[in-house]
Amino acid sequence: MRTTIWVSLAAAAVLAGGGCKKRDDEKSMDRAATTASKAQENVNDQAKDVAKEQKDVNKDRQDMAKDQADVAKEQRELNNAQNDLSAARQQYAIAAKQRLANMDSKIQQLEAKADAAAKSAAAQLRVRRDELAKRLDTATTQAQANWDSFKKDVDDTFDKLDKDVDDALKK
Repeated sequence: MRTTIWVSLAAAAVLAGGGCKKRDDEKSMDRAATTASKAQENVNDQAKDVAKEQKDVNKDRQDMAKDQADVAKEQRELNNAQNDLSAARQQYAIAAKQRLANMDSKIQQLEAKADAAAKSAAAQLRVRRDELAKRLDTATTQAQANWDSFKKDVDDTFDKLDKDVDDALKK
């Protein structure tokens, strides 16, 4: 009987030991499955984040392409405006040279007079006219920022000189 009890106890111990081992294996598998599930969720979340960021990058590229097209358009408009300004300066210089030619004609009329006062006035007016002509030679190279003041100064000088020539011719 003792032997039977010992054999029963030994069998129970073997069965109990095997049962615990199986439970540890199940727990280990459950932990591994939980870890794998969490890792899979993390991978899915990261994949969503990457897709979202890629979408943002694509949108930014589209915005940048649009902005570059806007810059190119504005550059073309600037080039056109600069060409218009250059043409306007050329036209101004041509008109000013015509005005100088008319003034030369009046000064020659004044020089043709016989009196010394007229000849002296013509010489003084010619000096002022030549100074104005030198300033006009720089009309096409004036800086854009200085153009308005340059034009006003030249126009005022022309007006004064024209008035002085006309006044000298009346004497």
